[in-house]
Amino acid sequence: MLNAILADDEPIIIKGLRKLIPWQELGIQIIGEAWTGKGLIELIEKESPDLVITDISMPDGTGIDVIKEVQKRRLHTKIIFISAYQEFSYAKDALAFGAVDYLVKPIEKNLLLEAVQKAAALLQEESEEQTFKGKLTVYEKKDKNTQLEELFDRLTEGDIRMEEAARKLQALDAHFPQECFTIMMLEIEQLQVLNSKWEEHEKRLLLFAISNLTDELLREYGLGLVIRKSDNLCAIVNHPAERGILPLAEEILDKVRYFLKISLTISVGETVSDINQIKSSYSSAVQALKSSFFTGGGKVIPRLSLPIAGHESERQLNEIRQSIMQDLLAKKREQLTLRIEELFTQVEALARGSKEAAVMSCYTVLMELTEELTGVGIGPSASKQEQQEWTLSMHAFNYFEELKAFITSKITDMLEQLHLAGGGKEAQQMKFVKEYMEQHYSENITLESIASMVYMNPYYFSSFFKKHTNENFKQYLTDIRLKQAVKLLLQTDLMVYEIAEQVGYNNARQFSDMFKKSYGKLPQEYKTRKE
Repeated sequence: MLNAILADDEPIIIKGLRKLIPWQELGIQIIGEAWTGKGLIELIEKESPDLVITDISMPDGTGIDVIKEVQKRRLHTKIIFISAYQEFSYAKDALAFGAVDYLVKPIEKNLLLEAVQKAAALLQEESEEQTFKGKLTVYEKKDKNTQLEELFDRLTEGDIRMEEAARKLQALDAHFPQECFTIMMLEIEQLQVLNSKWEEHEKRLLLFAISNLTDELLREYGLGLVIRKSDNLCAIVNHPAERGILPLAEEILDKVRYFLKISLTISVGETVSDINQIKSSYSSAVQALKSSFFTGGGKVIPRLSLPIAGHESERQLNEIRQSIMQDLLAKKREQLTLRIEELFTQVEALARGSKEAAVMSCYTVLMELTEELTGVGIGPSASKQEQQEWTLSMHAFNYFEELKAFITSKITDMLEQLHLAGGGKEAQQMKFVKEYMEQHYSENITLESIASMVYMNPYYFSSFFKKHTNENFKQYLTDIRLKQAVKLLLQTDLMVYEIAEQVGYNNARQFSDMFKKSYGKLPQEYKTRKE
């Protein structure tokens, strides 16, 4: 609804205007009356009406004075003048100064109605135009910001020539007057820990909120821009050389934690003196962020000075692994604990801030220890499934402490297996049994015959064998025979019955049944599949 003020030095005229047309039906509310020019100006200043209908000749100021004041204050108010004077000069001056219309007393209803509708239409047009201009400004600003974000995204990745970047900055009228640039990477700790529980739209909303808060702090600090990098945010800060970035990073961390109840990890890259060096700052920030695997999250991580790892470090890691093996065999628990800590110290130094490198080093050590213990008869070697499970578990860890706990538990399990093995004699016996079965699987091997070789009762040997291999004797022998059968199927043209004989089965039907039970296909089907 539009607001209107009526003004005339004769109250009876105002009363007549109120009754002359249906104001409410026209969507207009009369919010005030004035009887002098000065009083009208004060009322306009107070109420900012949409429409004023006033006598052009009033005490303490003419209607022309009023319209000049409206224009001076840049108000959107529309004015309709009425007067008992019919001189053309009044109408001419009124219209020249922007009056909607000029009506002569006595006022005719139709003429007033037309003038009011005309004023309402002008107000509607201006409102729509203003809305359009406002939207256009927003779109232009948004488009400019979008182009700047795309430009700086390319700058951080180093896939734009500086000549092209300079042209785009000039076209966008974007100025970065401070002499230094520093990149910050913002990682949401909750997304790392609970990533599978966050939907994409939830991530977007969360990143949008953090981006807005960061952008506000950047504006207070100086110039800056926030862009999205996958599930992280990248803040580019243009700042004076004497003003460090760490306090800003700490403030962002605190404000996000306070207002959004979210924990961030913020890494700060190297400070560079030219926009064409932004990639270098970005790379160092990304590297520092990766180091949160070792330092822990929820803090500000400055640029790292990483040691150079070489063959000497790798040699030391291998020596520590050998020492761990010796301590395991000697069952020196306390010494083993110290060696494990040395292992992690060396792994971290070799990794140089890389989670992937740390996982690979730990995995390699774990596999080598497992194979060496298997070689002396302590426990079975890790199956492919176990190896995959280890790899998946280790890569899923968010922090080095979790990886350390996992590796420590595995080495501790190895020590317990050694205690259960009952000493060196049992280990040697088990080694002899395995080697014999690997070499003589094609012969008529039985549990009883093998038990007699190591001077054990068959019942005791059965328990002894399962303790050391986690498999019963018959299944272990079957696995050896069938693995050899697979080799023969794939690498030779032997008939199925010939292969059965070579791997220790006198009955080809029994061999086929056992093969299908393990591999899901009959031997001939398996052989055909490879062709």
